Amino acid sequence: MDSVVDVIKHAIENEVRAKTFYAKAADIAEDGESHMVFIELIDMEDLHARRLVEGFGSVLADDGVDGAAFLAGLEADVEKTLVNEQIELLKNAEIRPVLDFAIQMEANARDAYLGLKDRLDTNHLKALCQQLADEEQAHFDQLTEARSGVDTPPDERPML
Repeated sequence: MDSVVDVIKHAIENEVRAKTFYAKAADIAEDGESHMVFIELIDMEDLHARRLVEGFGSVLADDGVDGAAFLAGLEADVEKTLVNEQIELLKNAEIRPVLDFAIQMEANARDAYLGLKDRLDTNHLKALCQQLADEEQAHFDQLTEARSGVDTPPDERPML
């Protein structure tokens, strides 16, 4: 089983990966709703990474990890954060599989935060994990709605 520090580092990396993925997905999204959801999620994932570094900074430091430097290193070469599956999805430029993958990423992130929460003893860090899990669930819901919109013919979509 990974240490708590390993889980936190992995969570920071996943947030940077999600931010990078959403930036590239926004570029290929022709559907206005999907594009806007991706644009919004870019900032949210960036904020999550920063909140992790801030909230877990002392936990990371106790293990000899400078959270801010770790995040800066990931951000310095964001292309390396993407996994092959993400790269292939983005190359194909088909929005449905991109949305499906994004929905699964958000579910995984939510579950990871809930799992991390269960491993912690500190109430304020448990609260941070719950907040992040709740926000990931909101992202899941947004992406699911965008996916539904892509599948609905334009003439059947509700008026704004």
